Amino acid sequence: MKQRFISSGKKQSKARYGQRVARMLHVYTSLLMLIIMLFFTLTGLTLNHRDWLPDAPTPERVELVLPSMLSDSSVWRRSPIDHAEQVRRWLVEEHNLYGNQVSYDWQEDEQLMLIDVKRPGGYSLVEVLPAEGIVLLEHQYYGATSVLNDLHMGRNSGAIWSVFIDISALLMLLFTLTGFWLVIPQKKRRMRLFSLAAVGAFVMFLGYRAVLVF
Repeated sequence: MKQRFISSGKKQSKARYGQRVARMLHVYTSLLMLIIMLFFTLTGLTLNHRDWLPDAPTPERVELVLPSMLSDSSVWRRSPIDHAEQVRRWLVEEHNLYGNQVSYDWQEDEQLMLIDVKRPGGYSLVEVLPAEGIVLLEHQYYGATSVLNDLHMGRNSGAIWSVFIDISALLMLLFTLTGFWLVIPQKKRRMRLFSLAAVGAFVMFLGYRAVLVF
């Protein structure tokens, strides 16, 4: 009998310890994720209601003079991509050309280099004409809300932000699972809380079915 009481006491002690750990993780993840969850919640609304966004402004277009050291046509023919990267660095330093996603397209017949730079909430398109020594630069900025929406989706936001989204998702998962773990021992309220979870799942299922049907 005494051995049974000791075994039962150990189980209760382990259960209480698990509850304390779960409660601590739940509280700290909620504080850590407070602003981040508000960010993803609010941008979820703006993504679902894109009609709330103002009309896109007219792109800004400027014509620049290509520095002489970057306009040698023979060099462009030999290594257009390397030379285009030098032009991009020059534009970053002198004309605030920023973006995480960069692509190059060398059109040899026209001796034209296209540099496409994408970033959250906008893009820049660069046309380099080495023979003429000019650069046509187009900037498009869609506004702060578009920046936040793109960050929500991880669009054109780079590897560091992608890691941040992964970590945020894992912390949200930990917050959710520890909340579920804390509910389990509450015998009086457990069924009511589980019923609410079932209602939420059912509403989500209905929404999914509505998407398929309509």
